[in-house]
Amino acid sequence: MELVNKIIPFGIGIAVIAIIVFSMSMDYSAEPIPPVTQNDLRIMIDDWMNNPVGDGMEQRLEIMRAFYTFEESGQQLSDDQEGRVMLNQIRKMVSFDIPKVELDAMKQEIREELKELGFKIQD
Repeated sequence: MELVNKIIPFGIGIAVIAIIVFSMSMDYSAEPIPPVTQNDLRIMIDDWMNNPVGDGMEQRLEIMRAFYTFEESGQQLSDDQEGRVMLNQIRKMVSFDIPKVELDAMKQEIREELKELGFKIQD
């Protein structure tokens, strides 16, 4: 029994040291994984164009929210035909009838959410 009483604290000590070494080796400076990708945007835009629901306003607001999340998380659309076409499609969505005040408020809300998730947002 005395041997067991010596082994248990020794095992706990080794486990604590292992946890400390492991946590010190973690790279906490890495940027978080972006919540929206260009492919996600492509899928959303295609769905809106091919299967609009009603006037499409809810779909367009969802796409704009995703696009602002994409941009504010530090990403940019690719500088090729696909990226330029997507940007034009997004601009058309906004030009329909989404008030700028509403879009600005949405963008600010997204910026605050991303800051809480650890993204470095330029002010």
